[in-house]
Amino acid sequence: MALRAHSIAFEAGTGIADRLELWGGFVREHIGWLEADTFGDPQFDGRLDLGEHRNLKICGIAASRHRVVRTPRLIRRDDRGYVKIVAQIEGAARFEQGGRQVVITPGEWGIYDTTQTYVVSNSDRILQAAILLPRDELTRLGLEVERVAVRRFDRSSPAGRMVYDLLVQAYAGLRHNARAPGEDYGERLADGVARMAHALERDAEEGSRLKQRVLQFVAENLRDPGLSIEAIAADFGYSKRYLHKLFENEPTTLSELIWQRRLEHVRGALGDAGLRHRTITDIAFDWGFNSSSHFSRLFHQRFGLSPRKFRALAHEGGRL
Repeated sequence: MALRAHSIAFEAGTGIADRLELWGGFVREHIGWLEADTFGDPQFDGRLDLGEHRNLKICGIAASRHRVVRTPRLIRRDDRGYVKIVAQIEGAARFEQGGRQVVITPGEWGIYDTTQTYVVSNSDRILQAAILLPRDELTRLGLEVERVAVRRFDRSSPAGRMVYDLLVQAYAGLRHNARAPGEDYGERLADGVARMAHALERDAEEGSRLKQRVLQFVAENLRDPGLSIEAIAADFGYSKRYLHKLFENEPTTLSELIWQRRLEHVRGALGDAGLRHRTITDIAFDWGFNSSSHFSRLFHQRFGLSPRKFRALAHEGGRL
């Protein structure tokens, strides 16, 4: 049985409002309710191919730059429970949903949940292959969609490569009026996504353990002026980039964390009456600083007053 079922296409020209309405009407009928705009551009051209296979919708999208939005109002009008899995073939797309955002580039793929509000921004011409998969196909595998939604996946792992290739192959079949994919296509796709979710979980657990080891290393070497991202990377055998990524969701970078912890220790020492005989510079250097001007500047930025003023206030009547 041939796969291809529906398509809409038009060239660039005038009548942008009419074109967007035609595009939007096709999308609403076959995919779901969305609002679209062109970032104010006076022209828009695109092609949207759609095929249906069992409970899946297979899409091929080639279009000039545009943005689509799904709002609570539109969800209420159309509650079809799909997740959309998108392979980026050309251009780049930014997915925004649930406080997350990610940019997908050629050779990568991502997921968003059509039962939740989202924005997809295509800031340049794009070519995408996409599958609308019933949400239940993932939940029956025990997978919470939120765990994989709005994340970037690539082809570097077998599961990641399998999902990307399945999407592109389905799109190729759609464009060439080929036969539908095998009966187990949806199961294979859902299984690939589930495998990527489990890999994310393993990576998160390993990352958490590594983060604790790094923090312990920082605590043990805080007084060493040579403690830095470079030194930690060399000691653990990881790249600086990996360490930055490891702490990317923390309130501060790893480098900032090192300086902040040093400053906290110095502040505690400056308020210690038993250490009043030691100079401020000695104390700062004892906690890994090697420049008094750099230390003073960071201290003032962190606590709002100079180290000397802080020390004077700390010992003025035993209060600060």
